[in-house]
Amino acid sequence: MGFTVLIVDDELMPRTVLCRRLPWAGLGVSRVEQASDGEEGLEQARQCRPDIVISDIKMPRKNGLEMAAAVREFLPACQFVFLSGYSDKEYLKGAIRVKAASYVEKPIDLEEIEGVLRGVLQELQAQAGPDPRRVFFRGTGEAGPPLNDRSFSGGKSRISELDRLIKHQKRPEAEAALRRLEEEMFRCEGTDPEYLRHVYCQIVFLFLAAAESHNITTVTEKTDFLLYTAAKQETLEQLWEALWQTEREYFAVAEPQDMDVPARVERYLEQRYPDSSLTIQQMAADLGFAHTYLCAAYKKSCGKTINQRLTELRLQHAKELLVRSRQKLYEVANAVGYGDGKYFVKLFTRETGLSPRQYRARHCHEE
Repeated sequence: MGFTVLIVDDELMPRTVLCRRLPWAGLGVSRVEQASDGEEGLEQARQCRPDIVISDIKMPRKNGLEMAAAVREFLPACQFVFLSGYSDKEYLKGAIRVKAASYVEKPIDLEEIEGVLRGVLQELQAQAGPDPRRVFFRGTGEAGPPLNDRSFSGGKSRISELDRLIKHQKRPEAEAALRRLEEEMFRCEGTDPEYLRHVYCQIVFLFLAAAESHNITTVTEKTDFLLYTAAKQETLEQLWEALWQTEREYFAVAEPQDMDVPARVERYLEQRYPDSSLTIQQMAADLGFAHTYLCAAYKKSCGKTINQRLTELRLQHAKELLVRSRQKLYEVANAVGYGDGKYFVKLFTRETGLSPRQYRARHCHEE
């Protein structure tokens, strides 16, 4: 949780020293504001809503004690740390009356101030409970590396593209687009969670509209849950769990069902073979089959494993690229789903009896 601190002092030097020389980020403070007297401090407090006010006591127009009493009327939980070069008992009594967190005498001792702030901030953190943003992005309110400040912007064009892919039942492309959105959202921890919940609802609306047009009741009957219950989930991970479940239920019905297992596998591999992260487990989940059933059914029908067919398909496209393009070998490897160029050369040579260079030279010469 990023706390806000307001420093109020009619002398510029103490304000400057405190602003520049205290390790605010390490203390968990994300915002530090300044005011030059109690009157200005009161106005600043109304605007920035500080968690802690560090204030001189003796100031023109309105002293620190008067300002604290006024601030407490609209920020009752705000904590005050008073600074003063005066050891007058009346000031100490006044600090006690406004329930100051601490009273520190000038000249400023930075180590003393830092120690006081750590204690006050720890107490505030305990009272506040888990940081909602940390819980939303990381699933825990416990202390850890600070959240980054990257901001996510979904963009109308990306939602429009998703809409097109869903309506036209282009499942692999839609899933790839969703994965990119998911990965980017998790990287952008500076985004307001409510904005990401709004984007979630926009995507849900796409599936609901498409499901209604196809009369997919397994999705449409969950409208209230998806928009009013799931949308309020505490974490981003829970939002995406609801989205992926909706995606699976929609495509399980919307996809053409008259294709047998080999045909569906073939179509899937043709669309996804360039993806080096492709796994049979993921393919089975995408197609709505148990992993073991899909592998067994395909091998029984085709006499080969899915991985063998994937290798055939990749090498077939690699041969075409070797002959028709001037791409380097590692570029060809990447284009057909092999991130490791050396492995690609070894596999190609083993399966064809020629190295990629030899294959290219022979077939280019033949043409």
